Amino acid sequence: MAITKVFAIRSRFEKTVQYAANEEKTSLSGMIEYAVNPDKTEKRLFESCLNCVSVENAARDMERTKRRYNKTGGIQGYHIIQSFQPGELTPEQTHAIGVEFARRLFGERFEIVVGTHLDKHHLHNHIAVNSVSFLDGKKLRCNMKTYFQEIQKVSDDLCREYGLSIIEPKGKGKSHPEWQAAKSKLPTIREQIRRDIDDLIGQSLNFTTFLENLRKAGYQIHAGNRKHTAVKPPYGKGFIRLDSLGENYTDAAIEQRILSQHCWSKPKKPPVPRRYVCNGHLKKYPKAHGFRALYFRYVYLLRGAVKGRGLKKVSRYLLEDTIRFEQYLKQHRFLCEHHIDTASDLQNTKHTLTERLEVALLERKPLYEERRHADETQKQVLSQEISTRTAQIKSLRQELRLCAQIEADAERVQTRVHEATLIQKEERYHESRQRSRRADDARSHPDFRSGGKVGGAGCEEPCGSVSGTGEREPETARQDPHERPASQR
Repeated sequence: MAITKVFAIRSRFEKTVQYAANEEKTSLSGMIEYAVNPDKTEKRLFESCLNCVSVENAARDMERTKRRYNKTGGIQGYHIIQSFQPGELTPEQTHAIGVEFARRLFGERFEIVVGTHLDKHHLHNHIAVNSVSFLDGKKLRCNMKTYFQEIQKVSDDLCREYGLSIIEPKGKGKSHPEWQAAKSKLPTIREQIRRDIDDLIGQSLNFTTFLENLRKAGYQIHAGNRKHTAVKPPYGKGFIRLDSLGENYTDAAIEQRILSQHCWSKPKKPPVPRRYVCNGHLKKYPKAHGFRALYFRYVYLLRGAVKGRGLKKVSRYLLEDTIRFEQYLKQHRFLCEHHIDTASDLQNTKHTLTERLEVALLERKPLYEERRHADETQKQVLSQEISTRTAQIKSLRQELRLCAQIEADAERVQTRVHEATLIQKEERYHESRQRSRRADDARSHPDFRSGGKVGGAGCEEPCGSVSGTGEREPETARQDPHERPASQR
């Protein structure tokens, strides 16, 4: 089993950065020096070069090629690491695979250095490739497509030839925005689309009405003659195929979910309100006003959108702001901590923080001069004092930045809260109308009436049937002939 990694080297040749001290592979010459490090390659036994005079002169040869074709800028080269599972190969086999791997990929056009390291429990090859071809001067372009279709494929082919195991891909991975959103526990556009679809499925009778409901919600739809349905949300920038959202979101799966949900049931009784008894007195807190009340409302709405607990339309409206949820939460905490309700309170707080910052900077400045002329014991004390002052200054600067952010965001937050409140009222109104309509439909369904009142509303006793002439038949005409009279019971 071989795992490959590719890094682009962007710095100049003159800048030599030791790999062991810096995990960033940023220098081609430094990386070559590391790749052929005698301490890691057992006295240069496992090192090779392709299309170069020698390993010692490889960096110079690569630089000469760049100057020949006047391509000294941009990416200088690529650093490829090929790691193997412990115990699968000998050092000689590992180096042979690395050399053959580099030859198949770049051996005909580029200068290459291969070094095999034995300093870890797993054997691995370090391969340095020049970005400019010595043959025609064209630059090597390495991207994700190149990695999966060429680099990883050649490595897997060599592993199969040597009888080694390989890692089979397990489906399509997440994109970087999705991975980052999942790491930050924030909703993504795809997650919001899934929520909208789940919500609209419950409001649809078939797939056609489902698409119409999507259009009413602001979606653009590509369907009809297309093989796969694609949608573009009002908060998105491009079309997304429904089948890419998961197995439950293909056209057939959505249609099956719509058909399976339509079943008649008795309407649920309204819940009985609970009563609570409090022994003692509840502490009364003053009601928030101004900025504090505004941000409290906004953070509450954003938290509901992030957790998936808010109303659907409100969550869709606030989707683009959920990414900045932590920022708005910090602003809200700052307002509560400093009791800021108005713009004048914000300006006063800002003025106070500015004065404190100036004082802290003036107090820290002479400490540097004192530390410069102090002995070792005093230097430690002064360094600790400087660190304390620096932390204080950093905190004051953060608070000043929060003040500036609040000044810039306050008007936007007020507008968003107002519009979200209107959307919330409208959505709750439609939900109540829909619940009452469903309850009426359920009561009118024949399966719901299982032996209730036969006559019209308000009849306490069964009423007589109506004959074809329009006259009501007497009760005796409808009596069962086999039933005994009341006197004989």
